[in-house]
Amino acid sequence: MVTLRTAFAQSYYTHAIRLFEKTGVETSFKYLDASDFKKVSKKDHSTSSAIGMSPLELTDAYTSFNDGNNQPARAITKVTDQEGKVFYKWKDRSKEIWNKGTVAKMRQLLHETTLSGTARKAYFPTDYVGGKNGTTNDVKDMWFVGLTANYTTGVWVGKDKPSNLQSTIH
Repeated sequence: MVTLRTAFAQSYYTHAIRLFEKTGVETSFKYLDASDFKKVSKKDHSTSSAIGMSPLELTDAYTSFNDGNNQPARAITKVTDQEGKVFYKWKDRSKEIWNKGTVAKMRQLLHETTLSGTARKAYFPTDYVGGKNGTTNDVKDMWFVGLTANYTTGVWVGKDKPSNLQSTIH
């Protein structure tokens, strides 16, 4: 979990924190409950949670910014043979979390981040691309979660033995 001191000093998390505090801890966590986060517990109900989740949890959450419905993140959605016969497919049910207005605003914000924000290097010309990147204390981990019209993906970069990554970034 990223500390508030570090978040304020090194990044622009003030918006998330202000929104979290305006909405309230319990109301904010009700939205998370709809996403079925397995690693969120009652002890996480604090302001610092507005800025810290695992990349997998974020990827799960970002699936809802496509149409307002949450769908669990899956690396493989189905297994087929060469003719397209399905051998296995997940039977996940999506859950509505956000209304269309909220989805439109989030998509706009995430898109702006790839156009002129900290995730500019993730931009590519297509119907839609949006995302958010981040780092942890002392740049020991980096992540990006992004979405297009059809896909949501999350990427984490770090070392088995945590150490600063800045010397390895070119």
